[in-house]
Amino acid sequence: MTDTSPLFRFFSHWIVLGLVLYLAGFYIAPSSKLQYLTLYIGLILPALYFSFWAFREHYLADGKLLLWLLAALIAFYLPSLWAESGSLLNTLRKNLKGILFVLSLAVAIRHLAIYYPAYLKRLPDLLLWCGMLALALFFISFLQTGPRHGGNIGMGNLGDNPNETGLAFAITLLLALYRYQNDHNHYWWLLILPLLAAVYLAYSRAAMLGLAVTIPFALLWGLGFTRAAAGFLLVCLAGSAIMIALMITGYLDADSLLSRRPTLWQAFLDNSPHFNLLWGAGLTDSITIKAEALGRKLEPHSLFFSLILRGGLLALVIFCSLIALAITRARQRKLTTDNIWLLVLFFGLVTQFFEGVYPLRPPNSFWLYTWLPLLILILTTTRLRATS
Repeated sequence: MTDTSPLFRFFSHWIVLGLVLYLAGFYIAPSSKLQYLTLYIGLILPALYFSFWAFREHYLADGKLLLWLLAALIAFYLPSLWAESGSLLNTLRKNLKGILFVLSLAVAIRHLAIYYPAYLKRLPDLLLWCGMLALALFFISFLQTGPRHGGNIGMGNLGDNPNETGLAFAITLLLALYRYQNDHNHYWWLLILPLLAAVYLAYSRAAMLGLAVTIPFALLWGLGFTRAAAGFLLVCLAGSAIMIALMITGYLDADSLLSRRPTLWQAFLDNSPHFNLLWGAGLTDSITIKAEALGRKLEPHSLFFSLILRGGLLALVIFCSLIALAITRARQRKLTTDNIWLLVLFFGLVTQFFEGVYPLRPPNSFWLYTWLPLLILILTTTRLRATS
């Protein structure tokens, strides 16, 4: 099947439209379920088509990057084999969907990079404008309800959790700063205060932490003070190490400072008696557990804890390898658009110490600053092919 055939063009337009709708859905989907459906309907079938009928262009070209990514996804999936969660076949079936979801998004991004590179460069603008619309809806909702205990939420997909609302607006803030860096239009500064106010009203401490680390680092790096930026990062790491040491020794209350996450993580470990640091406790078919100490079902609230819990140090090494590959690819290409995706990924990695789930879980809001920048940085190519 050639890239000029009507069927190829049909699936090409289908997957591009599906990707646009899915990405816009992070901010303006009426609900998280409808955003999930845009990925399910808009990406999976065309991704399977290109996986079979355009395998060479998508998987084998440019260093077989997509094939290596598929191998990493399979490695993330393997802990399903030693998970203790009832029926093995049921666990394997449910977790296999995780590979399908991430791979579908990866194929869509790879296809966009090969055949529609101009569209790929405009994805930050798409997210920025959708974020601005979501910001307006957030303040409309705020005027109707007033301040809420525990944080205000947005509308639609941003109406599920105030912390996720704040994280999404933090990404919009980074996108606005990136846009100002490119066109130096001072009107973009009008967004800064409303976005900071939205993050504050959502009371998203993870978003505040992420911005406190990424914005000074990005400003220093962007102004050419690379040593100062590296020094700032080292100071942040040293401060984190000191805080951890004070928590371990009991001088600081870890549960209070980290919103009871240590208690939650301990509950997950208690629920996994066969946990092994090297290969984890296995990938169960359920994201949540009933934490007796907290009195409700909860997610692990940490990507990195989930990696170690489910796949051990092996899963953590694979994920860190993907991060290293993304950074290496960006340094080799030196595209201006790579800068914003590196910054979004950096923000995501900082916040995912205290938020997030295992990488192969169903599509969620955390993909905006984990899988999305990772896949774009890894799969963007300069070997282009045009299609009409």
